[in-house]
Amino acid sequence: MTAEIPKLTPQQVRNALEAGALLIDLRPHAEFATAYIPGSINLMFSRKSLPERLATAIPPGPKILLLSRNPSEADAAAEALQGVNRNPLQGIVAGGIEAWRAAGFPLITLSQVQVSGLWERFNSQHGNLLLIDVRESFEWELGYIEGSLLIPLGEIWQRAEELNRGKELILICEEGIRSSTAASLLLHRGFPRAANVPGGIGDWFKANRPTVRLPKLPKRGPPLT
Repeated sequence: MTAEIPKLTPQQVRNALEAGALLIDLRPHAEFATAYIPGSINLMFSRKSLPERLATAIPPGPKILLLSRNPSEADAAAEALQGVNRNPLQGIVAGGIEAWRAAGFPLITLSQVQVSGLWERFNSQHGNLLLIDVRESFEWELGYIEGSLLIPLGEIWQRAEELNRGKELILICEEGIRSSTAASLLLHRGFPRAANVPGGIGDWFKANRPTVRLPKLPKRGPPLT
């Protein structure tokens, strides 16, 4: 399977993107943030869960390209996606991000908002900023930031048009992986400003920042007889 997947030059990748393909960048979120191909979607590699992550993040239909930090990981990702027909695999970016850079094509960065400055920024720019929590509802119930909006990652693509394009969007999850995916999705959809919180709500909890926690429901006793 993997031997049959075309290894594409930067120009071929550019042509495929212009034709509507989606570029899936498999690198860790910290590495992705420093330099990525405009329009690409950050979906960190996991051999076991990649198909599920892909299905969660993007709708069926568009062909996909894969970019990784090394050829063996790209081949492993292609193997993991074998038989996944909802988004046909069109090719792998030969040479990864370095080949794209060497070709002189543009790279951009993903804005990062550290937990240490998030609370002040959120409150001082509240009218112009939207904090979006992309965790699942059961995670949200364990604690969330007051004023944030819950949109699980699996709903970001279809609910994007509900969001105000005039606001800066800051994405947060547990530790920065899913929120990096969400931020890249929104930027791909044409939102001008989206940023990731790399330490996620986990760092927020560790820093003892103000957190809303839902009260636990009392446990029910045994039924009366």
